[in-house]
Amino acid sequence: MKFTMIYGPSGIGKESVGRELAKRNGWHVFPQHLAFDVACAVIGFGNDGFEAYQRKICLDAFRTLFENNVKGVVFTFCYVHPFSNYFIEGLLEFLGESGINANFIRLTCDYEEHVKRVTNTGRHNTNKIQSIEYLDDYLKRFDFSVDIPNVETLHIDTTTMSIEASAKDIERSIVT
Repeated sequence: MKFTMIYGPSGIGKESVGRELAKRNGWHVFPQHLAFDVACAVIGFGNDGFEAYQRKICLDAFRTLFENNVKGVVFTFCYVHPFSNYFIEGLLEFLGESGINANFIRLTCDYEEHVKRVTNTGRHNTNKIQSIEYLDDYLKRFDFSVDIPNVETLHIDTTTMSIEASAKDIERSIVT
């Protein structure tokens, strides 16, 4: 199974690029927000056990996909150092136990483009960030400029790239 994690802050285009990459390669997409939403509904964000439950949901999904011999998975994730390291430790353990060589890609874009993406009408009727005020607060509270420790990360600035071009750039760069 191929495993590609695309990470960066909310609204940067991870899921859109991930869906295009998955479509081009016949892979599955698993956005982190699915596990986040379930963990919010069951445990409540910020409550004891939230992170452990969200991690369990993701790792159980990855194990099931692996056991079902799927061709590949694109996982989109908001990595926040050091808060996400508990999740990353579990992910790296799973990948190692399963013999999966993963690819890690961090997407960025300039602030003006990030604002355009977050306020795009396509994000309406979702639980995703949709306003400049929320984005600014989010970017002040969390540092998204740190790479995941102990893994090689490909950096792609998608400011001027289409979703398709971003997916193609990842495709050309990932270890197959």
